[in-house]
Amino acid sequence: MDVKALFRFSYGLYVVGVKTPGGFGGCVVDAVAQVASGTPPNIILSSMKANYTNERIKAEKEFTLSVLSENSEPFVVANFGFQSARTEDKWPNVPHNFKDGLPVLKEAAAWARCRVTEVTELSTHTLFLCEVTDAWDGAAEAQPLIYGNYQKTMKNAALEAFNAFKASGKAHQAVSGPRCSICNYTYAAETPFDKLPPDWKCPICGAGKEKFN
Repeated sequence: MDVKALFRFSYGLYVVGVKTPGGFGGCVVDAVAQVASGTPPNIILSSMKANYTNERIKAEKEFTLSVLSENSEPFVVANFGFQSARTEDKWPNVPHNFKDGLPVLKEAAAWARCRVTEVTELSTHTLFLCEVTDAWDGAAEAQPLIYGNYQKTMKNAALEAFNAFKASGKAHQAVSGPRCSICNYTYAAETPFDKLPPDWKCPICGAGKEKFN
């Protein structure tokens, strides 16, 4: 069987954003599809069981999907596709915003926030049936990146960008420290947490110091 035939199927490319015990994780996915257009709409996501992101989706039951565009930087794909959130803190490497405590790409063609309603285990993947609880459509001229086009025009550039990034020594290791119980933000700045002023707030959700564990 020529598995390259499956590259001809029409998939988009997306970046998942999910909470982790130390902050936020995510990975690149392609097996996403809308399966119902009701209120709320429903989508399915097929995620590799071996991925840390899969583990975190099961634990949190919520995640975001950022739709990559044809103009996305190749490094964005490399950042989320060529390294694991078990050991690397990926989100600080790319421009991003937060939606209700979860990260989304700032330059996404669109994004959606999803809540898991059903989980089905396949041989190598987990199938998540989800409700879309919020969504944003980007600029009209931002065309979604199709998986086949990524294979043709971006894959080599993504690998080159990733090698250059690793050589630069700018990779962020997954951090540990006081963690916000509301949004999962981990405080890892130079000033000791107990030396922060009493009115200091979480930069993500605005929670006070008393909400940090």
